[in-house]
Amino acid sequence: MAVRVAIWGAGKMGHLHGLAYRRIKEVEIVGVIENNDQKAKEFAELFHCMLFKTINEVPYDLVDAIDICLPTWMHSAAIKKASTLCRGIFCEKPICLNEQEFFSIQEVVKKTNCFVMIGQVLRFWNGYIKAKEILEEGILGVPRFITCRRRQKIPEWSAENWLMNTAQSGGILMDLSIHDVDYVYWILGEPKTVACQVVTKDDCTLHCQLTLDYEKCCAALTASWGMPEEFNEGKLEGFLEIVGDKGMLTYRGDNSLEIITDCGHDNIKLLEEDGYEKELKYFVDCIQYNKQGNLCDLNSVEGTMKILWAAEQAARNNEILPIKAERHDSKKKVGDM
Repeated sequence: MAVRVAIWGAGKMGHLHGLAYRRIKEVEIVGVIENNDQKAKEFAELFHCMLFKTINEVPYDLVDAIDICLPTWMHSAAIKKASTLCRGIFCEKPICLNEQEFFSIQEVVKKTNCFVMIGQVLRFWNGYIKAKEILEEGILGVPRFITCRRRQKIPEWSAENWLMNTAQSGGILMDLSIHDVDYVYWILGEPKTVACQVVTKDDCTLHCQLTLDYEKCCAALTASWGMPEEFNEGKLEGFLEIVGDKGMLTYRGDNSLEIITDCGHDNIKLLEEDGYEKELKYFVDCIQYNKQGNLCDLNSVEGTMKILWAAEQAARNNEILPIKAERHDSKKKVGDM
């Protein structure tokens, strides 16, 4: 039986998710929740689904899962409401903006027993997955230095430009840096300390630099919304480089990955896959087979959020901050080798 999904939000990400779901045979898109009449009509016609102006109009027994593609500042309230209507929620990153919201969400979904998955898509992206596998195989030795870049021109697609409103989006740290913070956390666990600098213009966060110290390894993460219009042909640049005791790897966001060692270099071809489709397929499988998938659930991203909250404070106060011990994920990471 198909998993019945309603998509909450008919903007850019809502459409992207809709197209991905349409390629997953186990899914039926049954509705869109959108208060903009024109957007709702266009979405419903494209995906042949019902339309609802508010979540309160959705019948209790209509959906198995709700996919939240709303502006960040709406996530917390939306998750709490959706958790009373369905068995599973997929929410685009970041899950929320602050600690109070995060732990409040945890308490609510415990009571409703609703599975919540967060869209940390790099955990499903071919090059980033392969890089993690190579690290775990020991090909590079112990990781010593990691460089991540995520840069683009100012994004102009958000409704009423909410992305540029730090109070609503969390700014560049929460919306763009979060990808690489989550990836480094995924492979190395939580750092000992975090330092951060953020450059703003007219109250908009344009550039930031994070340094995560793991004692045996240092990670330098750069993010920018302030690149020129013609930078990278107007597309987002993603870059990963990991240097270890035995070699290094470089990934530039395409379908190949380069490894360099003392013995030479090798280009690894990657399968052409859609990371968004892979993460949503994982979510659908969790709902269909009643599994509490732990790849991107609330517990698995708590460490990511803690690093970001510390980075915000470090940037605000111009200080280097230690990271408190995690409450949950104690799994051994690559950096513990």
